[in-house]
This record gives sequence, C-alpha cells and structure tokens, in this order.
Amino acid sequence: MKAVLLLAVAAALAFAGGYGFGRIGAPQEAAPAVPAETVAGGPYYVEAGQLVVPMLDRGRTIAFILTQITLEASSADDALLVRRRLPHARSAMLEALFDLAGHGRFNGPAVDPQGVATALLAGANGSFGISLGGRDAPQPLRAVLIDRLLRQDNTRL
Repeated sequence: MKAVLLLAVAAALAFAGGYGFGRIGAPQEAAPAVPAETVAGGPYYVEAGQLVVPMLDRGRTIAFILTQITLEASSADDALLVRRRLPHARSAMLEALFDLAGHGRFNGPAVDPQGVATALLAGANGSFGISLGGRDAPQPLRAVLIDRLLRQDNTRL
C-alpha cells in the first residue's frame, strides 16, 4: 500500500515539475513583425458558436442540421456592435436555418454551403436595424464563415 502511495506521489511531483518547467523554463517565441495597417484593418472575427436546427417531416424529426459559425465584421466598431447584439444575430440566423430546412435545402446528398452562408449573412445583417429614412440599414457583417455544416440523421424514428 505504501509503495502505491509513494508511486502516486512521485508521479504527481514529476508531472508538476514538468508542467512548471514548461511554463517557466521554455523559451518564449517572439511575435512576428506585422505591419500596422494589417492589424488596424482587420479582419475582425466574432465567434457565433453552434446552431442546431431540426429537420421535420410530417411532425417527426428526421435529422438535425448542426452549424459552427464565425462572423466577419467590417471594422473594429462593427465587431463590437456584433458582439453586443450577438443574441439577435444568432436568432436571425436560426430563423434563416429553419427557413432553409423547411424549404428542403438540406435534403439530398449535397448542400450548397455558399447558399447557406448567403442566407445566414442576410439574416444576421437584417437583425441590426431597419431602413431609416430611405437609407439602407447598417451592414456590420462582411461574411458568414461556416466552420462546420453537418446533417445528422435521426435513427430513432
């Protein structure tokens, strides 16, 4: 029993020592020189997270559509606006995904990711306001980047 305890303590000390050396003793890499205009000009990304939408057929869930989305903002101020209003943008993108699923855009073996991204971009940008006095609503998002687009069939029918 003492041997097992001694072995566990020795392993914990070895792990802690290695971790400490890695955090403190490892050489720090210098950041690469980046021109100021690249940093100042973006790109500006906002993680929107995962969105999951059921696909329904006659009241039964036949599949789920899972998307992992990153939003590209036009400027630093727009990125801040998007972060503050992210729940509204996510809601609008969910509505767009429900609409696409309801119209059969995820049926079949192939899905057009560019078409999905375009619909999500229109929905997300539409969540930032309405047309004011003849002027167009603000368009803080430049692109919707789909990190993952997956259809998971429901096997529990």
